[in-house]
Order: sequence, then structure tokens, then C-alpha cells
Amino acid sequence: MKKILYGTMYSFKEIKNLKIFYSFLMFALILISGSYFVSQTSFISQGRIMVDFSIFAISIFNIFIGIFIGASVVYDDIEKKSVFLTITRPIKRTEYLAGRFLGLAAAIIFSTIIMMLIFYFVLLIMHKFIVPAGYFAGNVKAKAGIVSHIKNKRVKSAPAEKNSGKNITGKLSIVKPAAKPFTFYSLPQPLIIQALFIIIESIFISAAALLFSLITSKALASIFAILVFFIGSVSSRMNDLVKPVKKIINGKVVIMHQANHALMSIVHFIYTVLPNFSIFNISSEAAYKVNVSAGIIFYRIVYGICYTALLFIISSLIFARKDIS
Repeated sequence: MKKILYGTMYSFKEIKNLKIFYSFLMFALILISGSYFVSQTSFISQGRIMVDFSIFAISIFNIFIGIFIGASVVYDDIEKKSVFLTITRPIKRTEYLAGRFLGLAAAIIFSTIIMMLIFYFVLLIMHKFIVPAGYFAGNVKAKAGIVSHIKNKRVKSAPAEKNSGKNITGKLSIVKPAAKPFTFYSLPQPLIIQALFIIIESIFISAAALLFSLITSKALASIFAILVFFIGSVSSRMNDLVKPVKKIINGKVVIMHQANHALMSIVHFIYTVLPNFSIFNISSEAAYKVNVSAGIIFYRIVYGICYTALLFIISSLIFARKDIS
């Protein structure tokens, strides 16, 4: 385990110092900051425009980081023969591959956190699409103060109540708590969950790029990973399009239109075998602040982790038998 941890730390530092990593990060930060100017040109809610634009920027640049760095993180070591410096030590190939992959995953998490922080500060400056996190704590303290006041307050005489004009019921006198000088704001729940899904999606596609890089060249591995991501993003829509169009006539279900059977089989096979990346996109929920249920979150996290683990196991089996001499 220590060997994998050392490999992870080394890979993370190496990836963090790459120029391509900072190039992608800078472009994403520019787009996130520029989302403010884009939102000014729209007549609809500026907050929704900023959220859609920023989520797209964070997602697409994390995907690029996962694809291009994932396709080269092991391939370059093999080409430069620097992999021998690690494998000749008492370390297994699986441990080496796990360290490189986890280092890439750590870099993706790091870039997502940086971009989400910039996005948060932009929203904080504009005071849009943020929720007061300290609001609930204030309510709890206010309720506790009211209960304590009810228990400890002595009921004054009726004439005193009439003269004061403050007690309406004649029994309770509720003192309004003083307003806090500072309120902490946070992102709404769907935006935080969307950031988590972006991390899982990016690590997922980086595992695919790593797998392809062990089979073919770095350029082809990047192209194949992009194709997998594109097809996986539209596979659910393609599957819906080739479904038969049915209509109820006189109490009977009649098929009005049906695609070619061969085409339906191919699309259904692609939809079944390839990963469905569209489930990680909840930009609509994030734009309208619709909370995502815990069941959906759990299912999609398990889906991404299982697919990623499967790709890594296949990569480990290939790398264990790969001739790197």
C-alpha cells in the first residue's frame, strides 16, 4: 500500500507540473470568469446562464485533462524507458499502474476543486445562485432562545402589559435575536453533486484513455477515448430515437413507425455495452436548484466506480503481459 501511495504522490506532482495541465486549467478559469460577461447579454436569469456556461467549462476541460494526460501518463514512461527505473525495484506492475492512475485521479480532483472555488467566488461577487449556509444555524439558536425565554420569563401584570404595548398574548414576550454581522454562503446541493459527478466522469474517461494507451499509440488512444465519450454521451438519446412509435387506436396499441431492425440492434448494443455518460449531467437540476435524491446519487456513483474499476482491471491485465523492452 505504501508503494502505491508513493507512486500516487509522485504522479500527482509530476502531472501538476505539466504545462498542458496548467493550460487546460487556465482556459477553464478564463471561461468561468467570462461567464459573467456572457450572462450580461441574456434576458433570462443570469444565474442560470452562468451555471450552464461554467459547468460546461469545468466538465469539458476536466475531460480533456483526463483524456490527454491519461493517454500519455504510462505511454511516455514506456517510450522514454523511465518505467524500468520503477519496475526493476521490488514493485509489481499493478502497483505501478495503480500509483500512476491514482495520481491522475488526484490531479483531476485538484483541478475540479480549483475551478469550483473560482466559480463560487464569481457567484459570491455577483450574489447570485448561492444560499446562506448559516441561515439554519441562526434559526436553531433563535428557537432555543425562544424556548429559554418561555421557561424563564415571568408573566407581568395585565396593566403593565397594556402600558408596554409589547405583549400581545399576555403570556409570552419573544425577543427577536440580533442579526449576525456575517453570513456564510455556499453553493446549492445540485451544484455540489454536479462537481462530484464531473470528477467521477473525468476519472472514468481517463481510465478508458489509459486502457487504449496500453494497446495503441498515444494519439489513437486520445481519439478513441474522445469517441467513447461522445458516443456514451448521446447513446441514450440514440436509443430513444430508434424505439418504435406507438399509438393507442380503439383500445389497441398500434406501432405507427419502427426503425430498421438491424439499426435498432446496433444502437441497443452500443447503449448496453458502452458507458452512459449522460447520467452524470445534471446541469438542468443545477440551473433550477432542484435537489437530487440520495438514491440517484448513490446509483450513479456506484455506476461510475464499477465501470472505472472494470477498465482498470483490464488495463492491469494488459500491462502485466505487455512487452515493454
